[in-house]
Amino acid sequence: MSLLWLAALGVVFGDIGTSPLYALQTAVSLTGASHAVGVASLVIWSVILVVCVKYALIMMRENYKGQGGVFALFALLKESRNGTPVSFGMIAVVAFGAALMLGDGTLNPTVSVLSAVGGVVTIEPKLAQFVPGVSILILIILFAVQRFGTGSIGAVFGPVMLIWFAVIAVLGAYQIYLHPSVFEAFNPMEGISLLTSWGWKGLFIIGAVALAVTGSEALYADLSHFGRAPILRAWFLVAFPALLINYLGQAAYIDAHPGSASNTALFFLLCPNSLKGPLVVLATAATIIASQALISAVFTLCRQAKSLDLFPPLMAKHTNDRMKEQIYIPSANFVLGLVCVLLVAIFRTGDSLANAYGVAVTGAMAVTSVLWGAVMFTRSTVPRWRTLIILVLLLTLDLTLFVSCSTKFLAGGYIPLCFASVMMVLMFTWHRARKLIAEAMEGSPTPEEFGKLLASQNIPRVPCTRVYVTREKSHEHSIYSIREFQRRSGSSAETVVILMIPSTWSNPNHAIGDPVLKRHDGGLWEITVPHGYMVDADVPASLQAASAMSGGMFHFDPDNTFYIFPKEFMSPEEKFPIPSWQRRIYAFIVRNIVLPDALKIPADKLLVYFSYIRAK
Repeated sequence: MSLLWLAALGVVFGDIGTSPLYALQTAVSLTGASHAVGVASLVIWSVILVVCVKYALIMMRENYKGQGGVFALFALLKESRNGTPVSFGMIAVVAFGAALMLGDGTLNPTVSVLSAVGGVVTIEPKLAQFVPGVSILILIILFAVQRFGTGSIGAVFGPVMLIWFAVIAVLGAYQIYLHPSVFEAFNPMEGISLLTSWGWKGLFIIGAVALAVTGSEALYADLSHFGRAPILRAWFLVAFPALLINYLGQAAYIDAHPGSASNTALFFLLCPNSLKGPLVVLATAATIIASQALISAVFTLCRQAKSLDLFPPLMAKHTNDRMKEQIYIPSANFVLGLVCVLLVAIFRTGDSLANAYGVAVTGAMAVTSVLWGAVMFTRSTVPRWRTLIILVLLLTLDLTLFVSCSTKFLAGGYIPLCFASVMMVLMFTWHRARKLIAEAMEGSPTPEEFGKLLASQNIPRVPCTRVYVTREKSHEHSIYSIREFQRRSGSSAETVVILMIPSTWSNPNHAIGDPVLKRHDGGLWEITVPHGYMVDADVPASLQAASAMSGGMFHFDPDNTFYIFPKEFMSPEEKFPIPSWQRRIYAFIVRNIVLPDALKIPADKLLVYFSYIRAK
């Protein structure tokens, strides 16, 4: 049997797997020790309904080419509409959900690591002053090792998490053995009675209980990294039973020791004093792994957003030749790591950030349900009444959690929401600007038509080759760039090449695929050279292969070949239907982020210029 489930255990379930460190204690600190069983009932049934029912049995059945998350559902929705444009409102919902996930990614590593390292206080209170510094060091190391890929990380993290789940199960089982009456928590009426007795204040309890399911959305977003079967196997056979046992054990301990309800290190009290040191070390390791689920999800979201034109192209590195979805994005990794370190430096303790946790991810959970419903309503084989009933139940669950977590907005919940708002503005700006530029380029001549135009033009022809490299699926951008560069320079090259270098998934390590050449009038060549997704595209080598394939018809001279890379802006003299402040944001992104990929182009042969697109 494949051990992929073990790697999934290390990458996917770190977040939800370390929730026993703070979830139940946070809720019990509000209700008091006398309601420990009721709180445990709420936690257990929240995990069952959210993770087991919603995500494992419903959401994870829906994927787009093996991918999960809000963008995968959006891609399914676009595909089902057969070319009909998706409404702006639905795009807004998608951007909001993805931005919330990115916002939550700034908090998860911070809270998890601070909570675990803070457990050292149960051993020696004087060590509290070193907690922030040690946490920052751990976070720096965590983000530094991302370049090795989730597959390699999972191979190390998986066994650690297996030990972690075994340990928390043993700790909980011993307390259950001493106080078996805690099994009453499986009766959902225990939790319902607790909420009924608290009235509207029960929202605060649910807001704390929601901490037990904050890793659910990352579980779905990480679907592409391992696949559905390994993730479900790891959940139902290892993570789920261990979590239930530990939560019951904590409730049993509080029943026997009511004074422990207010102790923020409740989890560590289940362990004998002589073993607390190793448990703190193991908990710290587990929380480092907990951060990995969100980090992997952020990489996936960035890639999916780019493919849907909601995010600028960021340099990405594929890290697994068997799973094309496992990627590493250096710029996203740096920004996320920097924000996490700053949060530790500012807030210094896990308790200070606990209130901020949960708001963003529960909002993302609601967005996921809305998108799922939209996809299901487009399928004629699924009865609409069934979809409606399931959607209403899912939204009732999600919105209850979101509203409950929103009660913590002023106490820190604004942090991920502010970050999410910034990301949402960037997504909207990029999507709108790129759409307007694409519309302005519509109607460009085909390569055949443009070749005839080149042949008929009476302009100076420079004795060289100009190559316009593109990863776009169509020729419009390249032909527009050629015409714009000709207008700027007042000349054309004797040989003009549109070079398309798409990635191929069938042979991930294939450096250069078989070139496909089309010769047009006017010295225009249309060349396609695929390459494996694990390999950086080599533009000069691709042209050399095309030259060899042409049988001497296409001549490649490296010393007399120049590569043209345009940065596309909206012309300031043109009236595009977009606010000026969004124009400035888009221009800033293009100037500073959108750079040529590492295509092995010689620096002295690369010409980067600003292409100002005119409105139609």
